[in-house]
Amino acid sequence: MNDILIELANVDLSTSGAANKSVIDMINQLSENGNWEHCANFIISNFERASTQNEITNFTSNAAFYACCASIEKILKQTPTTCAVTSEEVEKMSDFLRKWVKIYIASIGGRINCTILKKKIAQCVGLAVMRYYPQNWPTIFDEILSLFTDCGVYQMHPPISDTNMVLLNLLDIFLELLNELDTNAFDRSLNLDEEQFKRTSDVKDAMRASCLPAIIEVLTRVLENLNINEPRETELISTCLGIIGRYTLWIDINLIYNEKFLMILRAYVQLTSPSVLKSVCFTLQRLFAKGMPDFPDKLSLIMSLWPDLIQKIIAVPVISKALRRTSSTQRLNHVNGCEDSEETIALILEFAKLIQMIGTNLIKSYEALAAINPSINSSTDASTWQVAYQSCVEKIEISFDIAINLVAYNDGDVAVATATFVEEYLDLLREKKPSKVQRPNRVDKRLNLTEERIFKLSQLLTVLFDNVKYPTDDPDDDLEQFESNRKVFISFIRGISRADSSLVLDGIYSLLQHTLSQLPQSNYRIEDIDELVLGRLESSLYLFFIVGELYKAPKEGYFSDSFEYGPKMREIMSMICASNISSIPFFPIQLNFFEVIGRYDRFFSTSPKYLLNILEAFLDSRGLRNSNIQVRSRCAYLFSRFIKCNKSAFVPHTEQILQQLESLLPIDPTPEIAGSSSVNGFRSSSNILNENAPRRLFSVAEQSFLYEACANLIVARAATNDGGGVPESARLFAFLLQPALVQFPEMVRQLAAEKNPEIAEARGSMIKQSTDLITRTTRVLPSSANPEPHYVQILMEVLSVLVTNLALLPPLPGAPGRGFVCAGVRAYIHRLVGYIGPDCDVLIKPSGGGLNGDTSVGHSASDLLLRAIVTATPYLVAIAIPNDPTVTLEDQDIRWKELKEHIPLFSQLVLRYKNRCLQALSECLPPLIAGTMSALAEPLDPSQMVAVRERIDLRQSLLQLLQTVGQVLSQDILVALGPDAGNILINLAGLTGDCLQSSDAVGMKFGFTFFLTCIQRFASTEDAFYEGFLLPHLLPLAFLSPARQEFILTDAQFSQTLNEAASCIYAINTARGEIFQQFLRRTFLPQQNLAQNMIELFIEKLSTLSLKDFQVFVQNFYSSFR
Repeated sequence: MNDILIELANVDLSTSGAANKSVIDMINQLSENGNWEHCANFIISNFERASTQNEITNFTSNAAFYACCASIEKILKQTPTTCAVTSEEVEKMSDFLRKWVKIYIASIGGRINCTILKKKIAQCVGLAVMRYYPQNWPTIFDEILSLFTDCGVYQMHPPISDTNMVLLNLLDIFLELLNELDTNAFDRSLNLDEEQFKRTSDVKDAMRASCLPAIIEVLTRVLENLNINEPRETELISTCLGIIGRYTLWIDINLIYNEKFLMILRAYVQLTSPSVLKSVCFTLQRLFAKGMPDFPDKLSLIMSLWPDLIQKIIAVPVISKALRRTSSTQRLNHVNGCEDSEETIALILEFAKLIQMIGTNLIKSYEALAAINPSINSSTDASTWQVAYQSCVEKIEISFDIAINLVAYNDGDVAVATATFVEEYLDLLREKKPSKVQRPNRVDKRLNLTEERIFKLSQLLTVLFDNVKYPTDDPDDDLEQFESNRKVFISFIRGISRADSSLVLDGIYSLLQHTLSQLPQSNYRIEDIDELVLGRLESSLYLFFIVGELYKAPKEGYFSDSFEYGPKMREIMSMICASNISSIPFFPIQLNFFEVIGRYDRFFSTSPKYLLNILEAFLDSRGLRNSNIQVRSRCAYLFSRFIKCNKSAFVPHTEQILQQLESLLPIDPTPEIAGSSSVNGFRSSSNILNENAPRRLFSVAEQSFLYEACANLIVARAATNDGGGVPESARLFAFLLQPALVQFPEMVRQLAAEKNPEIAEARGSMIKQSTDLITRTTRVLPSSANPEPHYVQILMEVLSVLVTNLALLPPLPGAPGRGFVCAGVRAYIHRLVGYIGPDCDVLIKPSGGGLNGDTSVGHSASDLLLRAIVTATPYLVAIAIPNDPTVTLEDQDIRWKELKEHIPLFSQLVLRYKNRCLQALSECLPPLIAGTMSALAEPLDPSQMVAVRERIDLRQSLLQLLQTVGQVLSQDILVALGPDAGNILINLAGLTGDCLQSSDAVGMKFGFTFFLTCIQRFASTEDAFYEGFLLPHLLPLAFLSPARQEFILTDAQFSQTLNEAASCIYAINTARGEIFQQFLRRTFLPQQNLAQNMIELFIEKLSTLSLKDFQVFVQNFYSSFR
């Protein structure tokens, strides 16, 4: 063991040698529990020999020291339940720790300076406390405190740094120990398990009962003698106060709340050290956070400390300077001055947290006082209550004044540090308009909204107007914090609006009016505008946008005369629209301008004179052609909304708008991979083909908003007298779709030729987005039973382009990009099935060879749609899997998903077209069923959970489709299944039975429902169906499946499945009667080893009961065998 220690002592942890595997193995070997005594002796012997700081530093830097500490910590971290504590262990460990502490504090004549060593000693002693105290080592704290006595804590004379370095070392390590215990055991925010919580509680209880008074006494004694002018002693003062503050939450308050300790705090407040003042604020925070009744105890505590401590802290120069940041005379004054130091900011932040703690506790005390108001509670002494009430309200108001100044402080953390108190104060204010109903004998805990309080709200609002402005010079890293803080400030404004709803709107109006007056008359160059003006303008726009969330408007909207603030809203909106602020090249202003337009679009119904100016702003470099991606992105959506809400006004300008947007409509086919989100959640994408390529103006999703806006105008134009009617609108609609449609074939060809899987996947995504754009655009077309022929012609031409180019797709399922394209084209076909009904007889004239190369005069749209589905299906779902072993296939779940996603199209087709689609169905359904059956027959490892789920979903989807076919096309089921319907039915029966293996009661129910329809239609007339399918295949499935253990009779889903199975047997009996009963009696049931009496009972119930009663019987019949 010594050899290992010697070898490790030569390894410096600061070099790469520490990563050597042999070194790690030696450290692990040394860390075994049985070696801790060797390690302890090794540590003591090395420190006893060390005589210089350099020797101590070298030893604590080598691997041997690290390994020894790890070995000791390992035994100390074990709980008594996992490793029993022995008296021998306690004796040896306590002896080692005593020696270690004594050696440390006296090393190099007390001049030792080694943070790592100090922390390691404190960590080990702290672990020893949690393992041994109080049961096995009850004197551990007494022994440490005795060291203070030995070091002369009661005979010390300042400055201690000169007279008693050993005492300072002992204090340093003791404070580190107390901090270690709080951080890892006592802190209430720790997530402790039950055993750890009990252990911590036992330690706390023992400390309360024995050593805490002595600990606080020693710390108080030291604090009385530490010199704030000595750097090390100043640091110890701050640390000591911080420790006392953290322990205050669970120790006897009288240990802290006494004249001796308070005198020390008063003395420190008189000094100017920011670090010490910060620690005083922290200690008071914890004192006020201590649990006690809000009234009278907590209020009395605050009132007793206010004059001598709180008031004096407020008067500290750096704090009082921070509290002079709001102007009572000049509402829009800007606070100038140099930036505070980091140390000062840290102090102000701690002071703000103190005010937060005081303020929230004062409000709780106020509410407790209000609850015992003598006007309601006769047992309350009126004079005592009145004094307490007035004092409490006075201090609340003072705290709120301070909080306003702290919110105005130019550090984000400080500005939001009093958020809880400010929000609670605003909630405390009674609304300017009292509620109409006043409940008798109800305690009113709200404060009246006096003129003085309204003035304070006005001050706070002025501060908030400045705080919410977008930063013009902050780096991007600060924007996340700014957005977070902005939400807090908006919650303050929401609270102000609840108290005085007119104050916020009047403030926005004044701020906007004042700011607009400071702008140049023309030529808005950003360098000519003061940053303060930019910020206030952005702030006023943003806040006016937020007004829509603060005020509840009537049905008529924000600008109606029935809304109390309608006139003021109209004035503000008119100022915004009449100004040219959208030309200011500062993107937050431009973004908020368009956000305001989008939110308050109903304004233009009463003020249409601004519409063309706003339209122009959308269309030029201020909006859709803005250099900032965030503005462009939002404008795309807002433009669509703007056009949709005001389309009647823009219909005469449809062609001009289309011409303006023409250059923005072509889709950039270059694939992109989305990167990380940037500020405000806007995307940051990269061109994976050329990183240096110019960034596209819009994503395809954003372009779809432009297409949608144009489509709305085009369709609305058809209804006007001078718009040229539907033919002209159809021409414009075709013009609109042309850019996306022309690019589709080339995009598919590029995908087919792409060799890079990542790029191919991105290309497929781009194609899907393009087809989704087309689909979304066509949804604007009016739906009716008889769609306009001109529109139908366009839609069918689009379909022809999409379907024709499917032949270029990679044929294998799961090929990169293929799934995206199939999904996009399939969605468009879904759209057409819904739009073009079965009776649509619009003749479609082929252009350059229609679907399937047909060049006839024309076919009805419904016929062509059905033929297109037949043509597209083999491309959209790869049914045949090649047997070539050299062909790499994707995972089964990917291929099965492709099959599953295509099935809903046929469900929609059957429901919409009914027997009109029978021919198409008979061509598509049999190969789809065959492909699905083949896929489901592939071997599958049960551990492939995703694939198992996909297989269940695929089987369930197919059976659900067949149920739909049976219900809608009951007369033509066999026709739909094709010429090999008999074998298909047999396979489907096997597929239904397979559902039981995966506990898929829903899929099995779909299957039985399908077969029930077949029975009702064919069982009585088709002998081949009865003898070749029902008796040998369906009857065993329906009768034997519920008898299997996997069939859970008590499950609600399986119960419904059993009813369907019983219905199938009942339907066969209804169709064939005595013939079927004889088969059951003589052949089938005896083969199942049923007793004769059970056979007769089953046949009797089958022939005599109603269907509902027979289903109940079957439930009981199978339950009797379980």
